[in-house]
Amino acid sequence: MRVIYTTASPLGGSGLAEVAGYAVAGLWQSRCLGHAITTRNRLSSIPAGRVREIRFQPTKLLSALPARYYYPMKRAWVDRMAARYVSRHSCHVVHGWTHEALRTLRTARRCRAVAVLERNYAHPSHSREVLEAEYTAAGIRWPGRSWPGLSRWDHWTREITVAVEEFGEADVIVVPADFTRDTMVARGVPPEKIRVLPRGVDAARLQPGPRETRPFRALFVGQLCFRKGIRYLLEAWRTLALPEAELILVGSVHDEVRTLLARYRDLAGLRLVGFSRDPSPHYASASAFVFPTLDEGSAKVTSEAMAAGLPVITTPEAGSLTADGETGFLVPACDTEVLADRLATLHGHPEMCAAMGTAARERILPYTWERYQAG
Repeated sequence: MRVIYTTASPLGGSGLAEVAGYAVAGLWQSRCLGHAITTRNRLSSIPAGRVREIRFQPTKLLSALPARYYYPMKRAWVDRMAARYVSRHSCHVVHGWTHEALRTLRTARRCRAVAVLERNYAHPSHSREVLEAEYTAAGIRWPGRSWPGLSRWDHWTREITVAVEEFGEADVIVVPADFTRDTMVARGVPPEKIRVLPRGVDAARLQPGPRETRPFRALFVGQLCFRKGIRYLLEAWRTLALPEAELILVGSVHDEVRTLLARYRDLAGLRLVGFSRDPSPHYASASAFVFPTLDEGSAKVTSEAMAAGLPVITTPEAGSLTADGETGFLVPACDTEVLADRLATLHGHPEMCAAMGTAARERILPYTWERYQAG
């Protein structure tokens, strides 16, 4: 079997680049890789002849544009170049990523190759409904007006047009979690098209640290923004006023929540750490992990926290492998009261907290990148 794998992300790195890197490495190891098409290759293990880097990217001239326009333009250019390559090279399977593969998938079908689409988010309509409600509640107009002449490149315009069209063109749609699949099926995507393939985690890198019962440290890792449920977490922490406890927020601060954070700046135990390229030391020193996201696909940080031996409090929307009541707690999104109750439970029962953390690591250990590569 010969596979052409396309991505606008680099091969190797963090985020989707990490996922793509492991996928292409797995294809090479299994002798299925025809070629990988990417913007940059960071994998020394893949022969240069098997990788086609798209070096000429005219969209770089527009890199000063807001991200909501620039990145869709970049992805569209990669899609155009990948489709051209697929039309000229025979293969059995073509893999593309959501938002950047409509032309490529159509070309694959014309060439009688199996068209595979991978998406790491919920269905666009689900995400838009959730976020519109959240921003409305916060008194913010979202996503805001598009710049004149650029509306076709707007991220959310392409989410509800290009991304949805890709679902129709794909023979197979790969998603990372049951939650993601459920949002797709609920909005009309045929369930027989969808394959759930959980991502891997490097458990060897994320070892549990020494656990102190006090102070109790609740850790959040991720961008501080409305989508991640930060306003519910801050309010839950305020209502609890837990003794000998810290809430540690690790991540960059989105402009949209700066006013919100200012209102809670004197909150007892609150620590704003900022962005961290390697959050593993924070996992190692925490007591529990909390991630009350409203809209995700499969949150990598929840798997990392489990590998570090932390009980996880999160929402079903995180696409987490957390087992409710065993390795942590699943709480409804936007529910401050339940979130506060689960935090108080772990704070008040350190033995339970430690036991859940041990169970969390045991649960996540089988989810290796080798398992992801095997499909």
